[in-house]
Amino acid sequence: MNRIQIILLSLLLLSCNMGAKDNKGTDKKYANGLFNMGDLRTIEIQMPDSTWQNILAQPYKKDYHICSVSINGEHLDSVAIRTKGASSLDDVRSMKSDRYSFTLDLNKYKKGQKYHKLTKLLLNNNIWDATQMKDAIVYDMSRFIGLPAPLTNYAKIMVNGHLQGYYLMVEAVDKHFCKRNYPNEKSNIYKPYHNLAYNGEDLKAYGDIEREARIGGDETSLRNVIAALKSVDQGVDIEQHVDVESIMKYMALQTMAVNFDSMTGHNVQNFYLHEGNGKISIIPWDYNLAWGGYQDDEGDMDFGDFDPSKMGNFDPSKWEEGMGFGTMNISKPGEDLGQGTPEEMSQIVNFPIDTPFLDDLKKRTFFMNLLSNEKYKAMYYHYLELLCRKYIQGGGFAKTIKKINREIGKTAGTEPNAFYSNKQYHEAVQTLDDMLQLKAKSVLGQIAGTIPSTRETQKANPEKLINCDGLNLRKLGGLGY
Repeated sequence: MNRIQIILLSLLLLSCNMGAKDNKGTDKKYANGLFNMGDLRTIEIQMPDSTWQNILAQPYKKDYHICSVSINGEHLDSVAIRTKGASSLDDVRSMKSDRYSFTLDLNKYKKGQKYHKLTKLLLNNNIWDATQMKDAIVYDMSRFIGLPAPLTNYAKIMVNGHLQGYYLMVEAVDKHFCKRNYPNEKSNIYKPYHNLAYNGEDLKAYGDIEREARIGGDETSLRNVIAALKSVDQGVDIEQHVDVESIMKYMALQTMAVNFDSMTGHNVQNFYLHEGNGKISIIPWDYNLAWGGYQDDEGDMDFGDFDPSKMGNFDPSKWEEGMGFGTMNISKPGEDLGQGTPEEMSQIVNFPIDTPFLDDLKKRTFFMNLLSNEKYKAMYYHYLELLCRKYIQGGGFAKTIKKINREIGKTAGTEPNAFYSNKQYHEAVQTLDDMLQLKAKSVLGQIAGTIPSTRETQKANPEKLINCDGLNLRKLGGLGY
């Protein structure tokens, strides 16, 4: 199948499946009650001041503490609260800030306690993200093409009567997420540190997957995962073991989001692996460093195939003090974020769709093998086109931005502990819009063949790339800026 045939098939899929939605099995009680974007929520947290001071004094321990919570006026007692994050805990502390991210577990101390069937809620502080919405936008893009992704919305967080900030609420990838998105199957969920390469039949070769089981994850499930990786490696019975369409949606999303703090870069983290009914798929996760927020291609942030699980008895859920990246240069509200180089801007806007990885492509064989199949590549192109033509150029992005601004446009960055000012927020949102419009043009040009679509051809023909003069992606915020 040549490029013209791929484009024609992609256009046919576009016309047939335009605007696909991920709404199967949706639990309307918490989906609409809490995650109705455009409708700001309020969460009030109460605990003894000594407990709050203990949390702030030792945030890296991530110990659970008891508190009471009021969500939209609905009171819940005996709720568990802890800090969440890894290296970001060090960075918040180094800024002498109390704006940590938190996890609320509603039934840890009081079994069966729920908020409209929800038992866990994540509160993200949006550190490194001046737009305050990278996660929200990427997950919205994901659902737009029918790929299951966490629900999000914003909330005004109060702690002991004081404003803690305007946070992004994120649905946890847990049993409720699975029930909402995979209602007719038993789901097994992993959060691995693995490049999904086939390493033979020995279960011990997949400890980086097995150890990171979040739901289920018994031997039968792991062997189903291995069978899927083998099928892609050998090119045999792939569709029997892999939800190919879902994987192609994920690849399109990754290519559009350009998140180097994942397998798009040099790391092998920040995704969930789903296995159900013998097939695997991927659930997107953690995009606050998307669109250039994590610059690991220059060497200063390059850890190679960083695998924390090989660090002895490493437990990612209990990141200890000093194991982060140390003190980062995070700007204070109102400070100049600096000017990025033209090369940095072009790398994000013109990221090559046919080789969409910074790392050695031989370390990304799972994805590259799938891309070598013309039928699967046509699916990938279709979802790229859908995101470009319908979400970015067709108004989906603008609609979501309008909803978010209705919630936090006047207040984002006005909190005493804000990482970025309200002015920086609005500049970042405009920059994100400008960048995505340019990116859509680049991706569509790459699909059409008028713009180079691989590392090598882009390096050989830089004059054919989309010009990024005037674009400064550092306004989006980022690690080390």
